[in-house]
Amino acid sequence: MKTKKITLSLGLILMFFLIAATSCKKEPAAPDVPPAAYVPAFSATSIAIDATTIDFYITCITDDYNLVKVEVIYPGGLGTDTFQGPLNLIKGAPITFPNYFTRMSGTWTFRVTGTISSGTNIGTSFVSSTSVSVSGK
Repeated sequence: MKTKKITLSLGLILMFFLIAATSCKKEPAAPDVPPAAYVPAFSATSIAIDATTIDFYITCITDDYNLVKVEVIYPGGLGTDTFQGPLNLIKGAPITFPNYFTRMSGTWTFRVTGTISSGTNIGTSFVSSTSVSVSGK
């Protein structure tokens, strides 16, 4: 009788462990996520030329780079201009534009496309954005 109780008890314990082990949810393997693309940091500055015109200077503050193009997006999407490279620039050297812009209040956005030419990311293509806010006259 004692043998039956011990066997029954061991069987129940074994069944409990089997049920507990199979009911545990396994975490799915994390998918391989590629690292985020490297994007250098830019800074934009506006300079009032007179009451109706403005100029901008765009500076890469992290890397040397080869400029492919710069898209200038006017406040409120009222217009765009594209300026083409190629132009090799070093970190901290500002780029400016061949013409002045009509002064408009709001946020001007600059989308810079290029390729990194220094540091650990040499050859990496990028599209980076920066903006500057221009206040009223």
